[in-house]
Amino acid sequence: MKTRDRILLCALELFNEQGEPNVTTLDMANELDISPGNLYYHFKGKEALLEVLIEDFLLNTRKLLNPVEDPDAVSPEDLWLLLHLLFEAIATYRFLFQDLSNLMSRYPFVRQAMHAWLYQFRQCLAHLLDLMRTSGQLNCKDDALQRLLDALCQTCLFWLDYQRVAGDDEADPATGVQQALGLLLPYLDEATEDWMQALIDRYA
Repeated sequence: MKTRDRILLCALELFNEQGEPNVTTLDMANELDISPGNLYYHFKGKEALLEVLIEDFLLNTRKLLNPVEDPDAVSPEDLWLLLHLLFEAIATYRFLFQDLSNLMSRYPFVRQAMHAWLYQFRQCLAHLLDLMRTSGQLNCKDDALQRLLDALCQTCLFWLDYQRVAGDDEADPATGVQQALGLLLPYLDEATEDWMQALIDRYA
């Protein structure tokens, strides 16, 4: 593995384990057993490392947030798959979601990137929910749909932070997926609700 890639992997692991504010470039150099100068040759400080990690997260989730073009092709499975893969990505880059508001306040590029990402995520979710409502699988009025949309976005953004505050540092994506899918249950038609409940039970 190239030194640059080793540095990125080490930064991600240390950020996830200790939190980004608690990790220095010297910590990374010591962990990798390289000189601080060697690390600086590849990345001109921690902020440069953070920028690349954010870009990697955005790249890894970009395809997930593309809207479904064919209304007849959408199904509850599409929403489940989106949430499942998204929570896996969030767990991989969990340092970002365990203290997101703090990171956004200290790094303008994080604030800009995550504002754009959240907007795209919300649009994608809204599109899927609207298609499910049109097909009769989801039964809720406009105001309830907006509340559901907010609740799903909040769960995805802050589930890991909630788990950490509650004393669970495992960052298990399955618990987030279960929580998000559970929010949908009261609004689903009977057949879709049964399917979704069975899916939630399999996660458990």
